Amino acid sequence: MEKNLNESTYERLKKEIMTFALVPGEAISAAKIATRYGVSRTPAREAIVKLEKEGLVDIYPQSKTLVSRINLSRSRQEWYVRYTLETGMCAQFIRNASPETILKMERNLRQMEQARDEAGQASYLVLDHEFHDLIYDASGERLAKEIIHTQVTHYDRIRFLTDRAPLVREKTIHEHRQLIAAARKKDEGLFEECLRAHLGRVKEDQEMIRQQYPDYFENEES
Repeated sequence: MEKNLNESTYERLKKEIMTFALVPGEAISAAKIATRYGVSRTPAREAIVKLEKEGLVDIYPQSKTLVSRINLSRSRQEWYVRYTLETGMCAQFIRNASPETILKMERNLRQMEQARDEAGQASYLVLDHEFHDLIYDASGERLAKEIIHTQVTHYDRIRFLTDRAPLVREKTIHEHRQLIAAARKKDEGLFEECLRAHLGRVKEDQEMIRQQYPDYFENEES
């Protein structure tokens, strides 16, 4: 029971940080989180400590605790980890992808199309994650999946902000459609080409978001 409460508190706090219900630079505390979620301070405190390890919270002992601002240097490194891991499993994915895998990808794409309106932002990013999880699962790369889910936090917050733009959401849906087509053909070269293009447009998207939300980012010097 206690473990479930700790996990649910962690998941709720992480979701609110990742979706900007709690904005970068905002002060939080175990007491504030406990009141917000109707739990004791123990699961709230454990959630904060866990999220500090994921780079989402900055704890200043005897002073304050803040939702971390997006660190561009860390975001670039996280992107590199994801890009390297995911593009490195193309051959395994094409070899292992079953008709059921393709059906799951198509079902996910239909759900993303339905969730692309303004009200569906949070679910849209979840679906985006689930689409790529199908690649990791079919490739048998469970550790890569875990690393990407827990350590690619600054990059993922940028992804959430970029996907608020309708043009970016349409681009993502189109690129997922291309990946499905390549997977259906069992064309490893085409799949890798599409995936590299899909993951590689981060610089363009990142700069757009940095200009729109300058207060969400750390200064480059810090």
